[in-house]
Amino acid sequence: MATLEKLRNRAGVLVAIVIGIALLAFILGDFVGSGGSLFNRSHFEIAEISGKSIPYQHYQERIDKILELNKALSGQSAIDEQTAERIREEVWNEIVRENVLGNSYENHGINVTPEELFDMVQGNNLHPIIKEQFGNRQTGEVDRGMIIQFLKNMENDPSGLQKAFWLYIENIIQQDRIYNKYINLIKKGMFVTDLQASHSLADRNKKVDFSYALKRYNTINDSLITVSNQEIKDYYKKHKHEFEQQTLRDVEYVVFPILPSSEDNTLAQEWISGIKGDFAHTADPVQFINLNSDVPFNSKYLKFSEIANQEVNQWAEKAAIGDVFGPIYENDSYQLVRIVDIAQLPDSVKARHILIGLKDKSKETHDLAKAKADSLYNVVKKGANFARLASDYSDDPGSAEKGGDLGWFPEGVMVQPFNDACFKGKKGDMVLVETQFGFHIINILEVGKTSKKVQLATLTRAVVPSTRTYQKVYQEASEFAGLNNTYEKFNQAILDKKLNKRLASNLREADRRIAGLDNPREMIRWAYRAKVQDVSPVFEFGDNFVVAALKSAKQEGTAPLEQVAEDIKSKVIIDKKAALLMDEFKKVLSQRDNINQVGTDLSVLLMEATRVSFSSFSLPSVGFEPAVIATAVATPEGVIAGPIKGNTGVYALAVTAINVDEGDNLTERRRLQNTLNSRAGYEAYEAIKKSAGIVDKRSSFF
Repeated sequence: MATLEKLRNRAGVLVAIVIGIALLAFILGDFVGSGGSLFNRSHFEIAEISGKSIPYQHYQERIDKILELNKALSGQSAIDEQTAERIREEVWNEIVRENVLGNSYENHGINVTPEELFDMVQGNNLHPIIKEQFGNRQTGEVDRGMIIQFLKNMENDPSGLQKAFWLYIENIIQQDRIYNKYINLIKKGMFVTDLQASHSLADRNKKVDFSYALKRYNTINDSLITVSNQEIKDYYKKHKHEFEQQTLRDVEYVVFPILPSSEDNTLAQEWISGIKGDFAHTADPVQFINLNSDVPFNSKYLKFSEIANQEVNQWAEKAAIGDVFGPIYENDSYQLVRIVDIAQLPDSVKARHILIGLKDKSKETHDLAKAKADSLYNVVKKGANFARLASDYSDDPGSAEKGGDLGWFPEGVMVQPFNDACFKGKKGDMVLVETQFGFHIINILEVGKTSKKVQLATLTRAVVPSTRTYQKVYQEASEFAGLNNTYEKFNQAILDKKLNKRLASNLREADRRIAGLDNPREMIRWAYRAKVQDVSPVFEFGDNFVVAALKSAKQEGTAPLEQVAEDIKSKVIIDKKAALLMDEFKKVLSQRDNINQVGTDLSVLLMEATRVSFSSFSLPSVGFEPAVIATAVATPEGVIAGPIKGNTGVYALAVTAINVDEGDNLTERRRLQNTLNSRAGYEAYEAIKKSAGIVDKRSSFF
């Protein structure tokens, strides 16, 4: 909860308001420009749930509130797109749940009383969210005093963010509690009878061994099978349910990567060579790096064996402070390396500390913390009990309960001032250091074995595309899109130019990702506005320009015959092959009563399956064959069963052994009950959502 102390920064709120106003103006402008009417609610509708219209404004307001809380809690003035997307999804799920289950809660009299809420936030049955926010991460114990103190301070927070945070937590806790009550009602209605348990136990515990003959469909060549158009139509009419589909898009696209040119490489090389003299003679190489390098200064001291580049490694072992090496080319960049320092340093240090933290960034807080730290520092230097003072005064709870002990740690894991104080000091030193966390009184307890280490300043110039290169690639992509604005031209140009055409298939309207492209949302939105075989304008995604063509569009419902005709033809071919093979099996089976003879007559090798039960998923070496497994389990020992139409081919089998494992009916009943309970909540909710007829229009806005 220490993060709440950062809530004083109000800039994020102002930015969000400005963005919100700009976004609203944009929407209104687009709305008016399209000739819409203020009474046409669909322009501002984010969804329709159970016949109720959900306005965009309602959705966005809730998102904005959580975005501002996230900014305040993280101390950041902006939220990355991934976090924003997660928040949008969370808000969407909340709105759906409220509208789908709200009436059910009311009809069943489900609510959360004030007494219940108090018990979950301050009482004996704390909610996991409260434990997470106010608990000690090491011990799991919750400091109720901290909760009470937070609530007292909440009213004095001029920003109002602490109160907003608390109300948000309370709302989540209440909604979670109500939902769990509802799901528990459903679970209580689920019941497994003794007869169900008995049948399940028999199915699970009966395991059979069997030999089987398999003749695969691929033993008959497709060219030997004729399928008429009428047969395809007849199959389609009888099996329409097999061709239900979602709204999907298939997009073909070409990528024009924005890569550095040879000219860009030369420019980077010339820059690094030209600045070498200045770098070699600067009095402050660290500042020089931070002002000029594409990679900031890394202050860590390295053993020579830890220097990855072998050329630099060999040079550094013989070099003196101030020497410069390079330029070298590594990791798509040119580099100069200068020796900043050479010292005998330990690999690890054992230390303890007392932290006097900074509750905010004000000068008053800083001065009070420094005065307190100075006082404690003087006391411990005079021999006071360090462990007791750490336990009583340190703001680092993880080490305070251990008397401030941090144990052994290697170089580089602590913030720089703390790290330097420990690794450049000696055993027994007592030092006072300021970091971004506050003031640390450090006592170095032990120092590991020392070795010669070097501190390097590496000046890096990355080889990146210049503006000229960027414009050249953009021009290439623009010319491609402009000259090849039909699907036929698009594909012919790809062949002529020997470009690599990629395919993004089965894109849903709300999708946000395509493998290999950085945030391709705009292309997905285009695909749902375009017509089949349309060619797109140029998109820019990260370091790539992209030109796309809409290959196909699938609408929700039953796929049209022409779209699935080839799939149906393959299914009809399999059916006809199965009929031919089953006739062959029937003829052999009518003459034989031994599975070995059946295999010989069919010219196939017998295969074995052991301990197969009704719940088995697949046959070894074959795959998913539920019809064969069900037949085997139901067949008496010694009897030949078949022919059986499977997924891979046609089968005949004979059970060679039946094994029945021991089992307990009560245990099986409990297992089934647990399975039902684990599925009840999710499946019931999904069924209710489906019946609500949710129309999701978010893709029109995001």
